[in-house]
Amino acid sequence: MFEKGDLILYETAGVCRIEEISRLEFLKNDRVYYSLVPVFEKDSVIYVPVDNEKVKIRPIMSREEAEAFIEQLPAIEGRRDIGEKEKAQVYKQILLSGNHRELAAMIKGIFEVGQVRKGKGNRLAVRDEENMKRAQKLLYGELAAALGMHPDQMPAYIGKRLESPAVV
Repeated sequence: MFEKGDLILYETAGVCRIEEISRLEFLKNDRVYYSLVPVFEKDSVIYVPVDNEKVKIRPIMSREEAEAFIEQLPAIEGRRDIGEKEKAQVYKQILLSGNHRELAAMIKGIFEVGQVRKGKGNRLAVRDEENMKRAQKLLYGELAAALGMHPDQMPAYIGKRLESPAVV
């Protein structure tokens, strides 16, 4: 069980702070809920039952893990092995998992496809662009929270750390 004040990654909402752990009187039941406030979007509160095993909640990575992960980024291969029919489902699973390696591979894969399409005078498909933005939101949000930064700073920070423009 998490504690009040913990930073967690909650499914596709991203990094959230646990503001409260309590029963919610307006629901008139005996379940205990986490009250989650998205760290980078403070205008909402998400209520999640503590005992719900279907919900994907995990602690965010530590500062050390985030730094080590950034160093590993160049070795992560872009995920381009997904067929058009499976793509929507695979991307959805990756986004729900919040797995930072899978998110990075997804972002790199979509970026690479975009570069190929751009070389042919075409644009990236809107759905791919939206999925890349969602994956970046989750990945940059977690890295930023772990490093005490804002997600908008992550591309420049990653690029500086790797001494090359950030693809992720």
